[in-house]
Amino acid sequence: MTPDDKNRNASPSRQNNWLPRLLFPAINALIFGALFAVAGYYVFDLVRWLLIGLAFGLGVGLIVEFGLGMIGGWIYRRRVTLAVLLEIVLTIAFIGPFIYFYAQTPAQHHDVCCIETSGLGDDVEEVNIPVADNETLAGWYAPPTDGSGAVVMVLHGSRSDRRDGLRHARVLHEAGFGVLVYDQRASGESTGERQSVGLYDQRDITPIIDWLSERSEVDADRIGGVGLSLGAHILVMAGPNEPRLKAIWSDGLGINNVEDIPSYYDGIGATLIRFINRQAFWLAEVYLGEELVPAKQLIPQIAPRRLMLVAGGLAPYEADFNREYEPYLGENGDLWIIANAGHVGGFSADPEHYSARMIDFFDAALRQ
Repeated sequence: MTPDDKNRNASPSRQNNWLPRLLFPAINALIFGALFAVAGYYVFDLVRWLLIGLAFGLGVGLIVEFGLGMIGGWIYRRRVTLAVLLEIVLTIAFIGPFIYFYAQTPAQHHDVCCIETSGLGDDVEEVNIPVADNETLAGWYAPPTDGSGAVVMVLHGSRSDRRDGLRHARVLHEAGFGVLVYDQRASGESTGERQSVGLYDQRDITPIIDWLSERSEVDADRIGGVGLSLGAHILVMAGPNEPRLKAIWSDGLGINNVEDIPSYYDGIGATLIRFINRQAFWLAEVYLGEELVPAKQLIPQIAPRRLMLVAGGLAPYEADFNREYEPYLGENGDLWIIANAGHVGGFSADPEHYSARMIDFFDAALRQ
């Protein structure tokens, strides 16, 4: 065998032409940089996620190129195929689920305007409420006008602020209830470094009720809450440990754990949905350091206090999820599926009926 033959059969890692072998890692880095940049765009952190994607793609590319290069032979010649398969598995099992929940956690601080146009009456006031973990929640509070001392907190959905709950708050205040709308942690004008899919926010409900209870016009036994989407999750998570929360109007509750996915979902698609959600919930718990308890376990602990589950019939899966919760409602629990409404769209679909039913719910729970 000639020296040239020996060189051709040698492991690629032993050859000196390493510079051309950087082509595959470089291309891999660009592909993942582009993929991660898309995710970064949606979480308003494009540059950081672009750099993460570049580093991840380059790292995998280098490991595959030079790691398999030390082995050589068939495995090395199939390095691109093996890299693609590895990256598909990593994307489905870890990267995709992590980005799915992480997209909901970046802080969204901004000015919130304006109390003069809130529609909450002449007595509405700016408030800053100290809560758990040394955070402060900014909001607007309007005292009750009917002498009952009943107050309803209105919690907005994700990537929003207190203004998202104003329609509900105005209706309730016009009916005589006191109302509190506030920016959740890391939202609007409230403090906080990151949002937490409700895990940290649930700890704030007790300090908020403490703050309300100290006001002379408020009856501590007549406090309820409206939760919209993420706000619904927060109230349902907080409810079992806060008995002073007498009534919860939950609009748009989804799943809080993979165990909440209906058991009758089957097939390959359902298996994939369960797997991705299981990974996302697990990664969220690792990242945030809190456990996501299934709604099926939380809801029975709210009884016998009043709980209304409202779901949009046009929202994918939402009606199914809430029907799955119905057997766990217990005493004073109810389910309302609004057939022609999307996610938290019941108010827009039928404002008169929605308003009347919401007022009746809190009348029965807080003023009788």
